[in-house]
Amino acid sequence: MSGNFGIRTDLAVESKEKYEKDNVEIKGVAIQEKYEEALDLNTTVVRIQTEQGAKAMEKSKGTYITMEAPNLIVPDEDYHRGISQVLAHHLKELLHLEKEKSILVVGLGNREITPDALGPLVIKNLFVTRHLKGWKEVEGCPVVAALAPGVMAQTGMETGEIVEGIVKKIHPDALVVIDALAAKSSERLNRTIQISNTGIAPGSGVGNHRNEITEKTMGIPVIAIGVPTVISIPSLACDIMEAFCASQGEGMEDIFCSWPEKEKYHFLGEILDEKLWELFVTPKEIDEAVKRISYTLSEGINQFVAGRIF
Repeated sequence: MSGNFGIRTDLAVESKEKYEKDNVEIKGVAIQEKYEEALDLNTTVVRIQTEQGAKAMEKSKGTYITMEAPNLIVPDEDYHRGISQVLAHHLKELLHLEKEKSILVVGLGNREITPDALGPLVIKNLFVTRHLKGWKEVEGCPVVAALAPGVMAQTGMETGEIVEGIVKKIHPDALVVIDALAAKSSERLNRTIQISNTGIAPGSGVGNHRNEITEKTMGIPVIAIGVPTVISIPSLACDIMEAFCASQGEGMEDIFCSWPEKEKYHFLGEILDEKLWELFVTPKEIDEAVKRISYTLSEGINQFVAGRIF
């Protein structure tokens, strides 16, 4: 969140862009970018290496891999299969599991609210194996258990409490958590996947902070996978203002587009009604988008677990 104006993003790539626009170098942060023409996929790896870098980025230390795929909203099975394979590769980079290890996959969110239903839908499509007797010995692949714990309003319990209790009971070697995120740019909604090894704080993107699910709180490595499905009204207003000013020519660009980000949001905070500060919106095609992307994520996890990475 920036200032008091409800500007939120869960994406590390958007945090680093803030400094690029203001021509500020981020010490303690290493950035790599790669473009794959066949998939029209731009991948940005942000490694926050120091506490100073973490403070500047307002993110935990660790690695954040952002896959920007404009065609992720398109119903093309071959394309989504390719994205799943890339996701599996990145999971292998962040989670170094040997054979016969165990993973608990947790789908965070409220299945009754479409923009927040990504996690539970991924669990629905996941290939779980912990209940299969002798599966470890036969297949030689990690054992998978899965959980969609719901939200506090449904259970009366913190999601972190539920997950921690299950971790203590079944002792998995690693956690993979999936959640819907908030973006600062409307162009990234349903088109971006972020994978990180820093864990997650459920609900933080919309200001609804809950107990963290991290290696520190769980005692095992935690990989977080997220897709932005919502954007705040102030962020959307900034998108609209920038597009309008850019369309009016060079003079108008100087009025808003060239301002430092802090000034933009201070200006928006002055003109927007306070009731809009906490309002979030989602694209109208969210139902199909979330369903389609959930298959893509679950297939990527399935490929990673089974070792079918091509």
